[in-house]
Amino acid sequence: MPITVLETINWPGCGLTDKDKKITGDDRFGFDESASTAWVLDGATDLGPYRLFDREESDAAWIAEEYNRAFMLRNPANYDTVSDYFRDSIASVQKLAKKASRIDLNNAEKSTLPIASGMWVWAQDDQVILVRLGDCIAVTHTPDGQIEVFENRTSADLESETSQKLNAMSPEDKLQGLRDIRAIQNTESQHILFGLLSEAVNNLVIETRDLPDGTHILIMSDGLWRLVDVYKLMTAEELITSAIDTGVESLAKQLRAFEAEQNKTDAVRVKKSDDACGVLIEL
Repeated sequence: MPITVLETINWPGCGLTDKDKKITGDDRFGFDESASTAWVLDGATDLGPYRLFDREESDAAWIAEEYNRAFMLRNPANYDTVSDYFRDSIASVQKLAKKASRIDLNNAEKSTLPIASGMWVWAQDDQVILVRLGDCIAVTHTPDGQIEVFENRTSADLESETSQKLNAMSPEDKLQGLRDIRAIQNTESQHILFGLLSEAVNNLVIETRDLPDGTHILIMSDGLWRLVDVYKLMTAEELITSAIDTGVESLAKQLRAFEAEQNKTDAVRVKKSDDACGVLIEL
């Protein structure tokens, strides 16, 4: 089943503070219409105290970019299973990381190892496969108006609770708390995301759907999803309907306008404005 990419966006937010301005941001998106695939990647903000990779704006951007390239260079049709496609992609990034890292990765602190969430879509002849790892989201909208959201609801609720606790801490304690969480994400197998560890393939959430021609799918990082989940400016149905009718850029402008209002987003998330990327496709 062919796909048509209707619109893409990647709008960087801020870092851990409003003063941490970004150029490219830590999100990436990609697609291959010839393979009927599209994806978004959300690199998790660097927490220091040192960088592992020189290229790209941050180590988070590095890991997102390398997975972006890995997905682009591979056609899932050439693999026996979707898991094999991702297993090979992970292995290729691991190999690159070992060569590119400024220090021996075996000696790097677990909190410095970069990770990324992702949402990936592949439209086959008779079905659509959606693969999620972490907190990226997809919303589908069929021609007859049926809506479905693909997300990690448990993770989103936990992030809200954790953010409130961290934002109540001193800057030093907050940073240490974030580093402790990152170390867990690079240690405990059930929490491993796209990064430098092979176990990530075991955490992939793979779902298939029978979706008709004319279905729209919006895949996005959680930065854009804040319109629905965090700020509650609209429902999932209103989000994808607006994306189809007025465009994804219009949604991103609404997001940034809301975040620009003082005190609107304080204590809701660790960062006042997150990187926001999205891809709108039509089957």
